[in-house]
Amino acid sequence: MPPTQPPEDLIVDWLAHAARLHPNQISLVDLATARRFTYHQMFDRVCRLATAWTALGVVRGDRVMALVRNSTDIYEMMFAAWRIGAAFMPINWRLAPPELAEISDDGEPALFVIDEEFLSNIDTSSKSVLRRRPGDPNSEYEQAIALAKADTSFCAQTLDDMNLLLYTSGTTGRPKGVIGNWRMTLTMLMQSAATARLGPGCVTLTAAPLFHTAGLNSYATPTLHVGGTIAVMGLWTPESCLDALADPALGVTHTLGVPTQFLAMSRHPKFAAARFPNLRIAAIGGAPPTEDLMRTWAAKGCALSPGYGMTEIFGGASLAHDEAIKKLGAIGRAIPMTQIRVADEQGREVPQGIVGEIQIKSPGVTPGYWRQPQATKEAFIDGWLRTGDMGHMDGDGVLYLVDRKKDMFISGGENVYPAEVENVLSNFPDIAQVAVIGVVDPTWGEVGCAIIVPRANAVIDQADVLSRCRGQIAPYKIPKSIVVVRELPLSAQGKVLKNELRRLYG
Repeated sequence: MPPTQPPEDLIVDWLAHAARLHPNQISLVDLATARRFTYHQMFDRVCRLATAWTALGVVRGDRVMALVRNSTDIYEMMFAAWRIGAAFMPINWRLAPPELAEISDDGEPALFVIDEEFLSNIDTSSKSVLRRRPGDPNSEYEQAIALAKADTSFCAQTLDDMNLLLYTSGTTGRPKGVIGNWRMTLTMLMQSAATARLGPGCVTLTAAPLFHTAGLNSYATPTLHVGGTIAVMGLWTPESCLDALADPALGVTHTLGVPTQFLAMSRHPKFAAARFPNLRIAAIGGAPPTEDLMRTWAAKGCALSPGYGMTEIFGGASLAHDEAIKKLGAIGRAIPMTQIRVADEQGREVPQGIVGEIQIKSPGVTPGYWRQPQATKEAFIDGWLRTGDMGHMDGDGVLYLVDRKKDMFISGGENVYPAEVENVLSNFPDIAQVAVIGVVDPTWGEVGCAIIVPRANAVIDQADVLSRCRGQIAPYKIPKSIVVVRELPLSAQGKVLKNELRRLYG
């Protein structure tokens, strides 16, 4: 008879395996501090850190909250928490003190690991605290590692034990802690093995914030599973990222970014002469890439590979770059161990080509939100995760992302998806960046407003821009007004903050 309960020995300590198999292989490169660690060194530091945390009272089932800038130290923290059986809880250091307090109160971490520059942003008086100064051997963080013994034991756990707690943005209300567990992690590792061409010789450049799943998990954590190298950028800039991608000594094979990052790089003076000799996959996600952006990078000999995922599911869909350039606007096919459907409000699958909500079923989907049963209930329908994204499927089973459901607006009874309008406007040579929102209109209910960042030395003429839209999109989709700005508000991931635009111009 099969066991009725899963045994508590399901978690393979793959970092220990990597340290035994190739101890001298570089596991981590910290570009901000020029530090490099072999797998042997990383494993030793992780085991010492776990010992130090245990001495500070961290036990299985606890949370360890990290309020730190991008650094290879974050991977040490995550693996140290896992060895104890605790959940790792990296937090957005850009949040305001009231937002940080709300998350801290909700997550109830047993330990804070915090960069000294952020100490004044959060009350740590009732918690154990480990202070960090990046790369400084005299900081509390480094001293804790240096003085502790390396305990190589690994806490027995189950597939359903929580190992991550990632908080979504609180801009629309109470922040939600998305539960990650070992079932999700192991699913991600198997999916990456099947789709990402990762191996011991690969080098993943991670530039996204490591308090987001895109930075922490996409390619990066799976890279450590196969014995590859993660290179962590402390602070992303178009120039520094181009330099890293083009550096033959670093040898980047994989990277991930959002459309605004790839757009900024393509418009940097270094882009024209840049070569990326080792790059195998440059994945793009977080928002629908424009056709112009896809063509620009393809012309460079580096076609971008669209992907689709979110905090609630590490990976849902991907598309190889050779097919992506033939199916502009597509974001991928369902990856192994994942089902994707496009459905209506009642969960009924809609016909091919019809826009509906993208819904996902997979062992890689979160079991829910931390201490928010109602939000968890509302996020699922018949076992399918409701993503809140709108899209459609073609006859080949390829998914197209139209827009966020919350960003859609209704003009004269017709649904308008801003991404479709942005795709048209972004092709205009005088427009550097654009975002479209719906604003109240007494006649049509809502109409489009285009917020435009002009290219250098360009002058935006509203009548001219709107006239160029005619014939390219339906009349009801053409914005009725234009606002010219110097820059768009962006999240830490580089996504346009539509809520902020609606607050300012709606």
